[in-house]
Amino acid sequence: MRPEKENPLIDESLAAESKQGGDDAAGLPSRLTRYSRAHHRAVEMADYLSEAGEVKLGRNLALCGHYLLFRDYYTVGKVRLHAAKFCHKHLLCPLCAIRRGARMVKAYMDRLAVIKAENPRLKAYLVTFTVKDGPDLSERFAHLHSSLTRLHKTRHGKGQWSEARKAAGAVWSYEFKRGQGSGAWHPHVHAVWLCEDAPDMYKLRAEWEAITGDSFMVDVRPFHDQDDVLNGFLEVFKYAVKFADLSLDDAWHGYQTLSGRRLIASFGAFRGVDVPEDLTDEGLDDLPYVELLYRFVRGAGYSFSEDGPAHERSMPPDPVRRASKRVLPSPRRDALPDPKKPHWRPPIDPERYARAKGDG
Repeated sequence: MRPEKENPLIDESLAAESKQGGDDAAGLPSRLTRYSRAHHRAVEMADYLSEAGEVKLGRNLALCGHYLLFRDYYTVGKVRLHAAKFCHKHLLCPLCAIRRGARMVKAYMDRLAVIKAENPRLKAYLVTFTVKDGPDLSERFAHLHSSLTRLHKTRHGKGQWSEARKAAGAVWSYEFKRGQGSGAWHPHVHAVWLCEDAPDMYKLRAEWEAITGDSFMVDVRPFHDQDDVLNGFLEVFKYAVKFADLSLDDAWHGYQTLSGRRLIASFGAFRGVDVPEDLTDEGLDDLPYVELLYRFVRGAGYSFSEDGPAHERSMPPDPVRRASKRVLPSPRRDALPDPKKPHWRPPIDPERYARAKGDG
């Protein structure tokens, strides 16, 4: 059986896609290399699914990114992705995850510029929440989700104080991987908070322990350069790309368990950001261009096609189908906790606060 994790995608894939100059003509070869690695992983997942009888889903993954049609705006040295077939299964397809993540980064960075123009006193903080590792992904997600929801509700509670009230806006995502020591599911949340006053990490840890009952691990880090917060947003929006670092079994289990769940959300000043569904690039109107068509060749990556844009209709071969049928793991489908619970007020226990701060 082939290795399941030969070339795990690294975070630089999304970073390179999101940074200014990512569409420079000189960067097209490295861009194609990133896309090739991403689609190689999707093809491996397509084979895995086809072996297990998930032929339709496997076919969609294999077709995703089979061709890429770029427009080279040679007068300004820019190359934009004009057309491609996408499956939009970003938890299984790294290419869709990279493209979608880059669109999200741009949308929220644009909103941040508007927010900071209206209130220059706001500063960005990277806030991470963690709960205890566990063997059941569905249960751990439900626990993390309900705990974060309870923390956010304290922003509006009367007669109480929470560090979350300092946030004028926030955007966050849920990320999952295997714990290095435990081997169990390690769920956590990466968030960008916008605050005028710095959140107190130790008070926030005490609140978090009171809510979760199993973890006080909260990390709060200010952005050193408030004019360059790209890396913080990359930390939030890389959640789907990280699925490519899981084994094929774990990635499929994660997709079954988390597909349809809301893995990214926001409140306050970041609420209502519009992220385009189209994963292609915006064209440069009224500029001359040359179209460049690349086709994916299994085992080799993307190769330039001399056939021109009409060849985009050609289809790749079916995913590899083995004689034996793979038995896919069946996740538990635990329901999320009932949201209609009595309003909860988190106490700041002095002993928990001292322990979180390291004084006791």
